[in-house]
Amino acid sequence: MAFNRNNHYHESSQEKSNKKKESNSNSFIGPKEDESNWLVSYADMMTLLCGFFIMLFSMSKIDEPKYDSFKEIISKQFGGKYVSPHKELVKEMSGIIEDLGINHATIVKSTPLGIMIAFESLVFFGTLSAEITTEGNKILSQVIESVSKRQRETGKKYHIVVEGHTDDRPILSGIYPSNWELSSARALRVVKMFLSQGFEEKQLTAIGYASSYPETQARLPNGTWDEKALTKNRRVVLRVLEPTVDSIPFPETQGAHN
Repeated sequence: MAFNRNNHYHESSQEKSNKKKESNSNSFIGPKEDESNWLVSYADMMTLLCGFFIMLFSMSKIDEPKYDSFKEIISKQFGGKYVSPHKELVKEMSGIIEDLGINHATIVKSTPLGIMIAFESLVFFGTLSAEITTEGNKILSQVIESVSKRQRETGKKYHIVVEGHTDDRPILSGIYPSNWELSSARALRVVKMFLSQGFEEKQLTAIGYASSYPETQARLPNGTWDEKALTKNRRVVLRVLEPTVDSIPFPETQGAHN
């Protein structure tokens, strides 16, 4: 550094050289980059993906039975208590069955798709007959009224499936040539009762299974017929399914043919 006599400052050659080197050095380094810039792009991508899946979910159809089954499993895993959406209807049906005194011949239970009521065939029909008895009419009328009442309360239109089941023994006489015709006629007769009570045709399905889905083994180990098993296998099953159910479940069986 040097001063002239008029006290003006003059840079020395060395100082000018140092500043030039520092300037050249800075020009190569450039401004310091922000290493967190990638987070902005990542957040934008996550937002778009979230919006995309929300859009897909809004257009999808929820499978309520599977969703209820999932809720039941999760509740049990975490020690919670699962309340079936069909609890009230099962309770009401069980009360009707108990009041009518046919507990011994009827099973009521909740399923992921709705409720299932299995009646021994003698509750409604005589031997080899598809005509509903007087007592059977009384029982069925109360069951139908209960389902109808539930529909009005919930605003739902349940899908009603009626299954006719027979035992293994072949038909040797009567107006029905085989168990297929007999089981189908019985299921159809029950469906007609629902129609007469104001249910729509599109809500109703009648199926005759003959002896293809036995509830239990029909023969004893010695090969003779088991009368108690035959009585269980001869049954009429009523399924009250949620309106969202678009396929008919196959019957549950505990045994198979011998």
